[in-house]
Amino acid sequence: MTDPPFFEGIYRKLVNTAAEQKESIHDDAQAQRLGFRGGFVPGSIVGTAALPAIVAAFGKEWMEGGWYSFTFVSPVYIDDEVHEVAGRTPDGIAIQVVDRSGRLCCNGRAGLGATIPWNPSEDGAHGAEGVLPEVSLGFEFLPHEFTPEPDLCPATVRSAGDTTPWYAGGSPWGGPIVPPEQLHVVALHLMREPRQPRPGRMEGIREPGMWAQHDLAIEGPLFQDRTYTVKERVADKGRSGRTIYLTYEFEVFDGARRVARGRHKAKWLAAPE
Repeated sequence: MTDPPFFEGIYRKLVNTAAEQKESIHDDAQAQRLGFRGGFVPGSIVGTAALPAIVAAFGKEWMEGGWYSFTFVSPVYIDDEVHEVAGRTPDGIAIQVVDRSGRLCCNGRAGLGATIPWNPSEDGAHGAEGVLPEVSLGFEFLPHEFTPEPDLCPATVRSAGDTTPWYAGGSPWGGPIVPPEQLHVVALHLMREPRQPRPGRMEGIREPGMWAQHDLAIEGPLFQDRTYTVKERVADKGRSGRTIYLTYEFEVFDGARRVARGRHKAKWLAAPE
């Protein structure tokens, strides 16, 4: 970030809300087997920790039509103290989540408008034909209805140290709204439902995977007392060095009206040949 920041959040420790997910990268034992210090704080919590900077920059207007892109650069552990720093850019703001030593954990950008922070024309252009051969680009999961849990939404923002009141009580739109990063959690749970078809065998990777990037374009606030439909598909796959990645794209609908769309990219180390 080159310009002086206009926003600096307070340092705080984030909560590993997925620590009980055994064999995942959030599990201390599994992460340590891979050489990490401990389980990772979920990307949805790290991303939520960056949201106060977006609200400070754009206010409620962002929730009515805005976008962000978060790249997870290095792990956040439960004993790390991190904060968010944001500076102005020509198209919006740049955001970083860093720890007290200056280590960059998350690099992001955000802005207003209908822009999607990804380029669909690049899908399949980075070695897609050579990795995960049984996973087809465009594969669609079954649509899923969900109603945001009133207890879970405030818990998410508390775990990230976000004190914005809109998620637990009144908001400029009336009732409490859904933290935007919660949509990535919903989309992840959709893929794990037993009823869902599988996109294909995940061959040539070393488990567990980890989230590399979260992108979102929001077209209006989502409310905690309303039922929505989420649709999801496989958008991209490829390889960079020893890293294999898979990108999922989702859309969220309130009846026939789309209220958000996003992408999340997962990555794995390639299995030894």
